[in-house]
Amino acid sequence: MHTGAMRRGVWLLVLGVLAAALASASAHADGTGTNPVTTTTTTTTTPAPTYAPLGRSYLPTACVGAGAATIAEPGRPVLALGTPASSLGASGYPAGTAPLVAFGSSASSGSTCKTAYVSLESVSLLRGAVTATSVQATAGRGSVTGLAIDGSPAGLAAGQMTAIGNWAQLYLGKRVGRLAAPLVVVLLTPRYGLPAGTTITVAFAAAAEPAVKQKTTPNSNESTPQPTTTTPGASSQGTAPKGAEKKHKKKKKPVPQPLTVTPPLGFRPSHYVFPVATGADYSDTYGGVRNDIYDGWHHGDDLFAPLGTPVVAVANGKLSLVGWNRLGGWRLWLTDGDGNSFYYAHLAAYSRWILKHPNVRAGQVVGFLGRTGDAFTTTPHLHFEIHPHQLLNLGYDGAVDPTAYLKKWRIVTVPKNEMPNPAKLKAPVGTPTQEAGVVWRELLVARHLLPAVTNTALNLPFPQPRSFEATGLKLGSPLAGAAPASAHIAMSRSDAVPWLGASVFGAVVVLSLGGAGAFTLRRRRRTAEDPSG
Repeated sequence: MHTGAMRRGVWLLVLGVLAAALASASAHADGTGTNPVTTTTTTTTTPAPTYAPLGRSYLPTACVGAGAATIAEPGRPVLALGTPASSLGASGYPAGTAPLVAFGSSASSGSTCKTAYVSLESVSLLRGAVTATSVQATAGRGSVTGLAIDGSPAGLAAGQMTAIGNWAQLYLGKRVGRLAAPLVVVLLTPRYGLPAGTTITVAFAAAAEPAVKQKTTPNSNESTPQPTTTTPGASSQGTAPKGAEKKHKKKKKPVPQPLTVTPPLGFRPSHYVFPVATGADYSDTYGGVRNDIYDGWHHGDDLFAPLGTPVVAVANGKLSLVGWNRLGGWRLWLTDGDGNSFYYAHLAAYSRWILKHPNVRAGQVVGFLGRTGDAFTTTPHLHFEIHPHQLLNLGYDGAVDPTAYLKKWRIVTVPKNEMPNPAKLKAPVGTPTQEAGVVWRELLVARHLLPAVTNTALNLPFPQPRSFEATGLKLGSPLAGAAPASAHIAMSRSDAVPWLGASVFGAVVVLSLGGAGAFTLRRRRRTAEDPSG
């Protein structure tokens, strides 16, 4: 009995000690014990830097050796900030605590366009999305240190580009029209009140604006718009970029400049097909000088291959505006599922199928490479443009450089059993009809649908056009990678009717071309009536 009572007493003592210990710990934790612990929380707040308003003006026509930054919105004068460069303290634009362009300090030296130097410290762009320890340049060429995007270091070498999310692209060293700078940001989508296509340069220099040539008065033929023929199955309104086919009555200033962005199209490159079957020769002529175009620059690339080579759809999509265009000749627009638009020009003819079926699949033949429109006196080629859906609000000037895309797209061949019959629509009367007829016959010979006629009247020499000189290629140079389009096309009985009496048809063509006063092959120059050439 005594042993059991002792054990109970020991256990009660142990439990009492544990309870006392827990109570003491709890009291110390909530500060109610005899020695309470006082916790003091100190919050440190870094004040937002205060920036003085950065001087602004519009970019002058003369050269600028060095300036702090520019903001160039599409279709608007270029806004120059901190120009000419000078020594300043913390400055930003617009004024406030969240400027789009800001720096902690700046220094400058030199006075000529080739020696002017500017150095910016603690640079911040787009409310801190892009930061750099320093940006410095002489005449637009220099270096960037401590570059970071959204706070993460960006390891870029000079000349490289990286994406800022899915809404902008950043370049280390780039020339954009007249501007050159070591740090350039281009918006792909609207941001912070700036539209897509806006370009921001930091520590920039600007070349002098070239003199504008006097515009010649067009003759009566050029001032009369040509009618446009459309496919029965395709809407005349089409799905091409807004303003792509509008007549430009008056040159506006400032003239839209070539874009530097190459936004993603929404699909992987393997989804797209090179527009010329079996490939073509081409060089990067986007943005090249075109004095006979309303805004003075080339909106696409020219792809050279033998006349009659099949031209294919680059993606699944819908065709529109299939028909004649003063500059593009036989042309069409293709819009894919993501809203990207692709422009084809100078075709010899169309695929018979698409005239009633505007919905096409990638790799399907839509036409045949030619030289219609203002390309009549050039080597046969396809003029090809890309208008990404992100830039459709810019209208026809939303075209981007196709070269980077074309290099990644797969090349296809067209099996003989899938080769369609060629078909043409009615061209405008006069010279367009005559020139289209010549190219049509060349196509039939190239496709082995009509025997070749050896006659000097059908082999008139064509003068070398000015527009071809800008491509950097030479007339008569071999077209590597583009196989001759020599596959025979099987014809149904209904399709064979136009080819009956081929020799008679050839004789008629000889008489019509060789007869005195029939028409003279002449160089066609571009006018401002239709930009999509």
